[in-house]
Amino acid sequence: MKKTIFSFAIAAVAALMVSCGGKTDNNGKAADADQGYTFSVQNNITGTTGTANCHIPDLGAPMSFEVSGEGDILDVTATVKVKHRDKSELADEPRATTELWISGRQDDNKDTKITLTADEEMQKQIIEWLSKPADTELDIVFKGKVPKADLDKLNGKECTNTLVL
Repeated sequence: MKKTIFSFAIAAVAALMVSCGGKTDNNGKAADADQGYTFSVQNNITGTTGTANCHIPDLGAPMSFEVSGEGDILDVTATVKVKHRDKSELADEPRATTELWISGRQDDNKDTKITLTADEEMQKQIIEWLSKPADTELDIVFKGKVPKADLDKLNGKECTNTLVL
């Protein structure tokens, strides 16, 4: 009798979660609980800076994000698909690092900014890409550890997204 009541209670909770938009697995457990934190911004690359080479990539390059970890500091990976403009030679000595800055103004008029960096191997690929002909594409991968509170402030908003070459 207790098993029947317990099974009925689990089924009722699962039905309630589904009717409220939640997803459940076969055991009635919330399926969304294993998916982790999701981060996105409404727009793509809005500007470039750093050296004269910053004029090589097209603006508007699309970005995607992956977030992992738990707690107050999360691991963020951003992939930016850059495309070469008509310039096909280095205008300047490349920077030692390439960064992605994502920033936005908050309701209290303060800025929140996160910075992600391309690793050493990615930097080598970027330097090679800078001297490639027009229309050559490259997926630049940026990584960093970011406070979850900062991600929360920027999540889903239109931000200033700067590629620093």
